[in-house]
Amino acid sequence: MSIPLDLSPSPAQPPVLAGLGTPPEAVVLKLDHAAALVVFDMLARMMDRHDADGVRDLLEHPGEIAALWSLMSAFEQALDEPKDADYRELIRAARERVVANLGAGF
Repeated sequence: MSIPLDLSPSPAQPPVLAGLGTPPEAVVLKLDHAAALVVFDMLARMMDRHDADGVRDLLEHPGEIAALWSLMSAFEQALDEPKDADYRELIRAARERVVANLGAGF
């Protein structure tokens, strides 16, 4: 299953990047559901630790932090699992599916 992440503004929902000025043109990403969940969890861990201190040394510009927050927010809006009581188990299973489907030897 693919999860489209539409970052374009819509009348019913404010754009993900609304706080960053003029909304960008639409970008739609299609990812395997398990991969989307794994990437969301990784971003959430990196960004939530002391207000993104875990990634600040890797980035070159403050806009990159804002873009990562926006991406994490888009995943959070597209995924139901972060609200699930069994979230940790769902992440474990998703990681296993990603490794089985895509491999781990990159």
